Amino acid sequence: MNLYGAQHHILVHSNAIDAEVHQHTFIQVTIALESDFEIEVQGEVLRTAGIMLNSNVSHRLQGSGQSLVLLLIDSTSSVAAAFKQYMGKQAYANLPPVNCKEVAEFIKASLPQIHDAERYGLFLQELMTLFQLDYTPPAITDSRIKELIRRMKDCTDSEHSIRMYAEQFDLSNSRLSHLFKENTGISLSGYMLLHKLQKACYLIFQGTSITDAAMAAGFDTPSHFANTSKRLLGMTAKDIRKDSVFLQVSSLH
Repeated sequence: MNLYGAQHHILVHSNAIDAEVHQHTFIQVTIALESDFEIEVQGEVLRTAGIMLNSNVSHRLQGSGQSLVLLLIDSTSSVAAAFKQYMGKQAYANLPPVNCKEVAEFIKASLPQIHDAERYGLFLQELMTLFQLDYTPPAITDSRIKELIRRMKDCTDSEHSIRMYAEQFDLSNSRLSHLFKENTGISLSGYMLLHKLQKACYLIFQGTSITDAAMAAGFDTPSHFANTSKRLLGMTAKDIRKDSVFLQVSSLH
């Protein structure tokens, strides 16, 4: 499994994705790199080469043994907004088979070449173009938000709360959240959840035990991390550890 941790989403390339029925606030995009896969959406079993799911839509992904790419996107981000505009109020939208094939070939050719945030940024822009979706990364102009992102990326403690960071910048929780969304196009709460999940995965890949990684990343308990991982990524922490590579590709700095 390869996992790419960006500021507003996580991209997973794996053949071990298999999630039980669940729903979450993220926009989810799943693409088959080889053959079609089955996914249950609101009780209906679909077979598809690629699908977009809206927020809070009940689904179960049955993709174990198949090469899939999963994009889990913060639903308040500008990237998610492009997918939402495509889907409208529908629970989901299948990607056209021809488009899926082109996207799959592009992903297979591109992912092995990505080693840093700059290359991933170019990859994401081209991917959105292939989806025929308009996406322009927001510009961060507030120095406080730039510093907040730096502190979160370099953090060494286990506390990750809006309250803690708001106090550091002498701002209210709501004001800091507003500034963050205004500058990044992402909700601070959504960014922090992805940050914690990415940090736990990174620590596991560095050899830290699952229990210690969960606590260091700010999850209440190891089971909280395990449940979050299974619910959002469709894999347990043990699945993540097997033959996996993690790359932090956030371009926010």
